[in-house]
Amino acid sequence: MPDLHEFGKNLWIADGPLVRDMGLLFPTRLTVAKLSSGDLWLSSPVPVSSETLGHITEKGPVRYLVAGTPRHVWRLSEWHKLFPEAELWGPKPSPFTLRKGHLRLTGILGDTPPAAWATDFDQLPFKGNPLIEEVLFLHKPSGTLILDDLIQNVPPLEGRPLRNAVFRLAGVAYPEGGVPRDGRLTFVHRGLARGSLEKVLSWNFDKLILAHGACIEKDAKPFVERAFSWLSLRGAPPRIPDL
Repeated sequence: MPDLHEFGKNLWIADGPLVRDMGLLFPTRLTVAKLSSGDLWLSSPVPVSSETLGHITEKGPVRYLVAGTPRHVWRLSEWHKLFPEAELWGPKPSPFTLRKGHLRLTGILGDTPPAAWATDFDQLPFKGNPLIEEVLFLHKPSGTLILDDLIQNVPPLEGRPLRNAVFRLAGVAYPEGGVPRDGRLTFVHRGLARGSLEKVLSWNFDKLILAHGACIEKDAKPFVERAFSWLSLRGAPPRIPDL
């Protein structure tokens, strides 16, 4: 099976290595889109094999390296060494922005997509969290929503019962997935968050790519609605799932 999987029209994903964060192993994923111009747009790039890299470059020139969350900005560094002419785009800086060495961004991602990919993408900074503002993308040709950290859907690992239990408690275990419980608490401006969610749900998408966990290949909008159901609870305490 090839490492680069076709996910939709002019859209591919590649799984990266497991990474350790706060002692837990997380799956990682890269998204590749071929723009109407023929250039390639890569989101949250991960280490891949030389074979996979070859499959990517066969599809076109790598022009844009993008991180939608402050915690993925560091991922751009190694890929910029491979493609020094590529533009680097990241979210609004925050105290949680992770960098690797000196990295000069071409621009900051906002509510309006740059002209280079406006034909193929819509985008939205998901507001309401003063600590981390992640930018979400809609790949219009394939009807796919692309997220980094905001929603996770983490499959269990065999032989890791404690790790698997932590993800269930966090509310992000496969197959239900969700927004991490600790992350929900940082959305102190719930009205802004609801406005962002309303905009996202107005988009025309049926698929969902996640950087951490299993993707959704159909009926993705109800999955996203369920993941954000806590926004309408107005302070109701979270339910602790059974272990």
